[in-house]
Amino acid sequence: MHGTVVVGGGIAGLTIAWELARRGQEVTLLEQDRIGAGASGRNTGTLLHQVEPEVAALLAESESVYAELLDGPVDFGWAEYPELLLARDEAQLALAHGKGRAIAEQGIRVEFVDGAAIRAELPALGEVAGGVLLHGAHRVDAERTVLALAEAARRAGAELRTGVRVGAVEAGGVWTTEGWIAAGAVVLAAGPWLADLHPGIEVRGGRGWLMRTTALPFTLPWIVEEVSWPDQAVLGRAAEPPTLADVAAGANDTPVGESLVLCPVEGGQALVGASLATSLRDAVEGAGAPERIARRALDVSPALGGVRVTRAWWGLRPMTPDGMPVAEQLEENLWVHGGHGSLGMQAAPATARRLAEEMLR
Repeated sequence: MHGTVVVGGGIAGLTIAWELARRGQEVTLLEQDRIGAGASGRNTGTLLHQVEPEVAALLAESESVYAELLDGPVDFGWAEYPELLLARDEAQLALAHGKGRAIAEQGIRVEFVDGAAIRAELPALGEVAGGVLLHGAHRVDAERTVLALAEAARRAGAELRTGVRVGAVEAGGVWTTEGWIAAGAVVLAAGPWLADLHPGIEVRGGRGWLMRTTALPFTLPWIVEEVSWPDQAVLGRAAEPPTLADVAAGANDTPVGESLVLCPVEGGQALVGASLATSLRDAVEGAGAPERIARRALDVSPALGGVRVTRAWWGLRPMTPDGMPVAEQLEENLWVHGGHGSLGMQAAPATARRLAEEMLR
């Protein structure tokens, strides 16, 4: 009999495994692939300010959790950057100013800047209407972050087992590719596969794309985010499965959200994104996203035209209808931690801490 079995080795599973293990619980984590194989290891790693108060609270809590990892053995690339909400026209500028005012009310230092000031700092940009600088944003290296969390969980006493697929959950444990594993409690943290394990969980996969470049011909002083990226409630539309008519029309491949994100990384390189579309999960789809993202990048900065793309990859973001994560009890001794969507890096450490405290009351 195992104490608690956690199903899933992404950031949702790793954070809850760590939180339970360091509270003295016996924890076994089961991952069907490798640690961080899904969207948890395939994202920009940005911890950005957002207008929703609940998201802001989760970000603050998560930052305190990341601070505990800084003295650990894995350098996960923690770095502070200002975040620029970039507006390309007057309509976007009005939207950016509205977001900026809402975020300022959270106590974040905010600067409203015009297009001339932005281009003076970053001449490589094309014509822009202006933007809002949000101070105190951060980024981490996504893949190294899941490694840091995995090591923290191991050092706290959790057992991490990869290559074990959970196919069914029943009272008292889980059925796996290695047979029956009995457990006192089960936490489902399997990302876009959650609904396969429990029909009551409204989480579906949304496909997002990202590219990595060689060194830019200029220094990127901010994490640049075009203000067209939707809020969480809009992104939640990716959780709704397409109809047959949608598939027949190719509408399932239409982005729910698409924006230019330029994220500086080591060596002067950059991550370029971002997109989110409803996904059929296991199908080949979305191959046109890199082309659309690249066109958008060149519209904002023609100077990027000669930069080479060294990688392009996709990840399945686990989406909920309202765009917010779920961390709650489903049945006796059965819990769920997931549905973080595009908020995984900035929300999962906080929701895991809250869930662990609830489980141990």
